[in-house]
Amino acid sequence: MNDPSKEEEPVPRRLIGEIPYGLLLSAPRVVAEGIRARLEERRIPVYLETPFTGLGLPEAYLGTYTGDVSLWVPEALCTEAMLIIERDHQGEPS
Repeated sequence: MNDPSKEEEPVPRRLIGEIPYGLLLSAPRVVAEGIRARLEERRIPVYLETPFTGLGLPEAYLGTYTGDVSLWVPEALCTEAMLIIERDHQGEPS
């Protein structure tokens, strides 16, 4: 029988443009930027969101925010993005 307490929570989703994106992770800016660069090298588009994004403030006016940011990737590429991150974490070549 399935144990409801062990079911995975659904990945947060949103439309960016007309494309459904899923939340890949939230991490400190320096970590997130490294992951973003690795994913974009593999042609996976990444949308980086700071806590100020919803306020309509361009980040250029805010200086260098180093706190936690969220990385969103197209839902169709979420699994591939997670595999790339896991391989990188384990030190395997992608």
